[in-house]
Amino acid sequence: MDVTLRTKSDQKRRQRPTLACVSCRKSKIRCDRQHPCGACARSRHKTCVFEISRGPASRRSGIASATTDRSGAAEPEHLSDYDLGQVTPAASTPSAHDHGHDLEGTHASLLQEQGSSSSSSRITDAEGLIRRVFELERRLGETIAAREPPEKRNDQRNSRGEGQLIESYLAADIHAMSRGVVSKTRYFGQSHWMNGIIHFRSMLELFENQSKDAKSEAMAVLNRCKALARTIKAKRNPGIINKLGTSIPTRDVADKLVDAYLRAMETVFRVLHVPSFRREYEQYWAAPEAAGMPFVIQLQLVMAIGATIHDESFSMRMLAVQWVTEAQYWLLGPPAKGKLTIMGLQIMILLTLARETASVGGDLVWIHVGSLLRSAFYMGLHRDPSRLPKMSHLDAEVRRRLWNTILELELKTSIDSGGFPSISPDTSDTKAPADLDDVDLMSDDEPPNIEAGEKFTDMSIALALRDSFRERLAIYQMLNATPFRGTYDDTIRLHRRFMAVLKTLTSKLKSFASCERQPTSFQCRLVEVMTRRCLLSLHLPYLGPGLKDPAFSFSRKQVTESAVKMYHLLFPAARLNSTRPLVTSEDDLETLTTEGDDLARFAICAAGSWRLLSSQPAMIATLELQTNIQEDESVGPPTLRPDLLNILRHSLPYYLSRIKAGETNVKGYLFTTALAGHVQALTDGLNGPQILEPVLSAAIKTEKVCFELLKQQLESMESASGGEDNQFNWDALMAGDEDWEGDARLMGAFYEVSSVDCFLGMNGNFDFMSPSMPF
Repeated sequence: MDVTLRTKSDQKRRQRPTLACVSCRKSKIRCDRQHPCGACARSRHKTCVFEISRGPASRRSGIASATTDRSGAAEPEHLSDYDLGQVTPAASTPSAHDHGHDLEGTHASLLQEQGSSSSSSRITDAEGLIRRVFELERRLGETIAAREPPEKRNDQRNSRGEGQLIESYLAADIHAMSRGVVSKTRYFGQSHWMNGIIHFRSMLELFENQSKDAKSEAMAVLNRCKALARTIKAKRNPGIINKLGTSIPTRDVADKLVDAYLRAMETVFRVLHVPSFRREYEQYWAAPEAAGMPFVIQLQLVMAIGATIHDESFSMRMLAVQWVTEAQYWLLGPPAKGKLTIMGLQIMILLTLARETASVGGDLVWIHVGSLLRSAFYMGLHRDPSRLPKMSHLDAEVRRRLWNTILELELKTSIDSGGFPSISPDTSDTKAPADLDDVDLMSDDEPPNIEAGEKFTDMSIALALRDSFRERLAIYQMLNATPFRGTYDDTIRLHRRFMAVLKTLTSKLKSFASCERQPTSFQCRLVEVMTRRCLLSLHLPYLGPGLKDPAFSFSRKQVTESAVKMYHLLFPAARLNSTRPLVTSEDDLETLTTEGDDLARFAICAAGSWRLLSSQPAMIATLELQTNIQEDESVGPPTLRPDLLNILRHSLPYYLSRIKAGETNVKGYLFTTALAGHVQALTDGLNGPQILEPVLSAAIKTEKVCFELLKQQLESMESASGGEDNQFNWDALMAGDEDWEGDARLMGAFYEVSSVDCFLGMNGNFDFMSPSMPF
């Protein structure tokens, strides 16, 4: 009887589900039931297998698995209808007899390892099995890779585009990483223009090789240009400001600057109620000493932006820098709460635009916009005025307009910085601004109910841009998300959505042509450029694969065509066929004439991200032109696309015009002339080492031209100041002509990039001696 009772007890005990893993049960130690358990992790077991017994409990629930949360409580998982196979703990290391295992051999080893278990041992959940299979495949791959020669392992990694370590570009280590670049202390997401610089890897490595040559004339002249540029920027800095609002020009000059701003930027990014501003403007000139400091700061910022299109040479650049710096001082000064007003927000918005146009920390303006956005939240601009205490119709519409502009600036600066937009349409219930003229808001009476789009108003352009906001936001959220989760299918889906919106936008702009009042050329062209830039950014990540794989040729075409249309919108003259040679003499240089074209002048004089609207399309057009030459397999000379060739020809005087307008960065002009020299060499049938000489000669000639232009800028600044204390030491600068020592501390990187996205595609090793140089 005792024996019978013991047998039933044993049977009952065996029917309980087994919760400990096989290893812990055999070792007779307590199992914490994790996956893997702590004991197996400490003993470095390669697998941790849980065995279940088929008793009444398992028959009721199919296959019962026990997993534990952090508190140690067991939670059963029911995975009936899944037969997961029989597995036993794996051997410590999978066997790989040679590195030539094919896929069938790999799976055979895995199945052999998994098939030696008893019929009562099963994995408790499908996820655990999948993790174990991945782990076994990884270990097997590592074992095979360990037996590969080092050079073969590197070739395999390069073919996958993984974990590449590229030689530094001019003293900056460039490491492959996921869809972004790092420059000094900043990280630039996918929408930042520098992610595309890897397409010109060979040209960058040309300058890298030159930087290592102690006798390189190119590096010696470039170093002198950088020294002059640093001195010019230092002299433009007004230093410590003791008193604000003392640098207002005469009335006739101020009128021109204000009118330039009001007819251009104000019509796209609505900030001011123009009649109210003009009324205060007249009061200021009637009694300047009685004007409040907030209006003086606001006026100075308006003039700083207007100075961008005042003339072709941006002659008032130093005053613009002075005005922007004073606005920054005013915002930082006490009391802080006193700045949380409508005029305070207007000043912050104007400062955002002025910092970029005047090149006062324009690449860091995204940080300033973050403060602007939070100030707007703090003041309740994200809530519609109808939900706030009663206010006048004018105040309500001004709040809606400012919120709309702040959203646009947040999206724009996020694009420029490669950052993830920190806004969402769901975070606000503020309605769209009314499609009304400014004068319609002067009366407290409600204006007549006019359907949007029936006539062209002061708000029509801003509202037309707003209609595409959701689609643009979705695109840049996908591009700059971390980690990136988008697929090519997502790109095509967003492309369809965006094209529908773009078609609506262009149709609306064309419909205004039949209205009594019509939009200006500046308004229509700038809005279309900004929207097409979004389309370019959407497909730009697939430009590298599209240059090699026909599967992505659609993205390659979209990037190229968007770049061409953007450049033609900025500079309509680039559509015309030009006979200008790509490589010219120093006496045959020309600049662009922008008389009567505000947008073209703005593209030349404005700094910050605004210059990317033209420079990025020009680089993409040049890349496509080079690729077409490389792909041409005809016997005769290559056939070049005229539109791409004209853009390259036009971009050379464009960069020269920027330097004459006060730009101190010569890299864009230098890089473009080197690319033009390369295109000309390929067109002439040169190859291999024959290409090196014309490319370097074009670069050196450009550097000498830039040096003379920067020298003239510095001399004019010194003569204007009339002081002798800070005279530039020309003798010390010219002493280094004969021997460039390649000091990385002085030289820095050509493009100061320390990480480049491997997804964009890597070219092979740089070699100017090869018959077909890979550009």
